[in-house]
Amino acid sequence: MELVELQVETVAIDWRGYPVVKLREKGGPRAIFIWIGLAEASAISMQMEGQRPPRPMTHDLIVSLLSHFGVQLERVTITDVRDATYFAELTVTMGDVEKAIDCRPSDAIAIAVRVDAPIFIEDGLLDRLDAARQETEKELSSKAMLVDSDEPTIH
Repeated sequence: MELVELQVETVAIDWRGYPVVKLREKGGPRAIFIWIGLAEASAISMQMEGQRPPRPMTHDLIVSLLSHFGVQLERVTITDVRDATYFAELTVTMGDVEKAIDCRPSDAIAIAVRVDAPIFIEDGLLDRLDAARQETEKELSSKAMLVDSDEPTIH
């Protein structure tokens, strides 16, 4: 299984008002969209913009707990999409022990951007999702496109 690294390109609001994160193949043209909750979108975009809330958010707490117990987040992997639901895993290590933990992609991404952990996806899954993304973009009217990455992100 060949893994491809993704990077968070933008967090935006789609034409219906739903938060979405766009992940692009690092150094490549393929991309995917994952619709997420408002809280997770805010957590990701605030971190990307270097904004700190006055009190730790849930994802900050998770990072603190991992650190306190000597657990290292090695990577996030988007593992599957079934019935329009994305699945992901956090791969963590503690000493010589490595574990994969099931996680929602939105939470995994919010944690990954806090510790600068890489985000991966299987090459074949990326191909399939990128093709679906391109078809969706063709079907949307020009007024229904996602907010451009140069637009302000949400909080």
